[in-house]
Amino acid sequence: MAALVLGTGSASAFPVSPTTPTCGGAGAPRTLVAQPSAFEAVAFDRDGRMLLSNAFGNSVDAVDAPSAQPHPVATVPSPGGLAPLPDGTVLAGSGNSATAFLAPAAELRQLNPATGAQQVVARGLSMANGVARAADGTVYASSDVEPAIDRIAPDGRVERGWYRASTANGLALSPDGRTLYANVSTGDPSIVAIDTGTGESRVHFRPPPGLEWAFLDDLDIDDAGRLYTNAFLAGQTWRVDPDGSFCAVATGLVFPAGISVGTEGSPFAADSVYVTTYSGSVFEITGAVPPR
Repeated sequence: MAALVLGTGSASAFPVSPTTPTCGGAGAPRTLVAQPSAFEAVAFDRDGRMLLSNAFGNSVDAVDAPSAQPHPVATVPSPGGLAPLPDGTVLAGSGNSATAFLAPAAELRQLNPATGAQQVVARGLSMANGVARAADGTVYASSDVEPAIDRIAPDGRVERGWYRASTANGLALSPDGRTLYANVSTGDPSIVAIDTGTGESRVHFRPPPGLEWAFLDDLDIDDAGRLYTNAFLAGQTWRVDPDGSFCAVATGLVFPAGISVGTEGSPFAADSVYVTTYSGSVFEITGAVPPR
């Protein structure tokens, strides 16, 4: 979750270290959407639609093609993370607010982007800010205000606070499902790698000195295990390689929040990453995903 702050133009929110390395091969960000809104998460469903969590609209929106504009497909109060399912539906966090943990009142909803039909599949979550689903149906949902990653079993049982070593923002599962990567935005800013079997964690990546304030937001991963994350306050999108090295695929963005790698066989290229912002934009960054 990012602060509800709007900006315009292409200047970042704070000065950025000039030593940030630049990723080779990535193109300049291309604007796909620009409107007065705040987009939290982005994902792609089975049919190739781009799905967006629209924080101001309290909805999940769809973008049918890179040239199309977003249109609401379902009302979701305070939408958070998105996790597509193999059957074409998508899991959407609801109740993504700084006070959700007090009740706790966050939910996980399963919705059909084609019809808008939805149902609540889990209640009593800490925040449902980031949402990641394993191949066996286990779901992880994060909170960036309370030290809690909740685990939801395939049958809907909620293990609130399965992981409590830190807060967490964006989540991404390794291709083999054994590691859950989580962005720690504040406190000790880092990307932690959590063993999904034991719940033990280690630091996988830390921003370099001078960029501790960058506020790591959403997170995604490609088939080669490379991570992609937004530095919300620094106005940058980073790629973190499996060895922990990093580079910027984009700079000069205004409050980049959600991020997703494109998908093969859809209008949204698999070698691009797609970034949403709290200044109402959605960008495509071509060439950000290197060939395997």
